[in-house]
Amino acid sequence: MVVPRSWREADGRAAMRDFLCQAQPRRAAIRELMKELLSGSPFASRCAADLARRVSAREPGILRKYAGVFIDLVAELPLDQWQTRGYVTLAAALNASTHVQRMRLAFLVRSMIDDQRIAVRAIALEAFAVLAVVEPELREEVMVLLEHARREGTCAIRSRAHRMLLLLLASEDRARS
Repeated sequence: MVVPRSWREADGRAAMRDFLCQAQPRRAAIRELMKELLSGSPFASRCAADLARRVSAREPGILRKYAGVFIDLVAELPLDQWQTRGYVTLAAALNASTHVQRMRLAFLVRSMIDDQRIAVRAIALEAFAVLAVVEPELREEVMVLLEHARREGTCAIRSRAHRMLLLLLASEDRARS
C-alpha cells in the first residue's frame, strides 16, 4: 500500500479499489494492510485503518481472521489517535465472527458512546448497530441509544442514528421473513 503525504477521501477510495482488484484471496494485500496498521506510525496506521474499514464495509468478513487484532487495537490505541481507533472499531464490528468477539467489542464501544468527540460517538453508534444486527441481545439497548440520538444528537449523530435505525429495522424484517 502506497501512503500519500495526505490521505484524502479520493486516496481512500483508490486504495480500496486497488485492494479489491487484487486476486482472491488477497493475501499480499491483507499482509501489507496489517503491516501498515501495526507499524507504529500514526499516519500509516490511520490510513490502513481507513482502508480496513472501507474494504470491510464493501465485503463484510473479508478480514475476519484479524477481528481479534482489531478488537485489541480498539482497546490499546491512545485516545489522541481517535480517527484510527474509530476506523478500527468499524472494521472490527464488520469482521467479528464470534459471539465472544462481538460482546468484547460491544463492551469497548459502550465507552466510546460517551466520548467528547462527535465523530467518535457517531462511529460508536454505527459499530454498536452493526453488532446488534447479529447479536439480538444488544438490539434493545442499541434501539434506545439510536432513538435518543435521533432526537437529541447533533446533525452528524442524528444522521448516523437514522441510517443505523433503518439497518436494524431491515435486519429485523429479514429475520421475521
